[in-house]
Amino acid sequence: MTRGLILPLAAALALAGAFGLYLGVLSAPISEGDIIARHGAVYVAETGGDLSDCYGVPAGVEGVRLMVICEAEGSEAWFVAVDARGEPVDEALILGEDAT
Repeated sequence: MTRGLILPLAAALALAGAFGLYLGVLSAPISEGDIIARHGAVYVAETGGDLSDCYGVPAGVEGVRLMVICEAEGSEAWFVAVDARGEPVDEALILGEDAT
């Protein structure tokens, strides 16, 4: 009788382990380099600039992990503020304005 339980138990444990690994990968923080590359690609698409124009600066504002700034010589700077997941945050938060 116990032999009939080993294979299903092993399969269930393998499935649970794979699911745990999947959840761990999903919750892993995105690197700053990945954030800069992702938003730099938006800058390139919008302005035709070069990805090498972009860099990241740590933000001193709560809820903002990084400021991605792209500036080509002789043009106005392009920027986006991002949270810990690399998602853009409201510009009003950076500028200290009321977002309502």
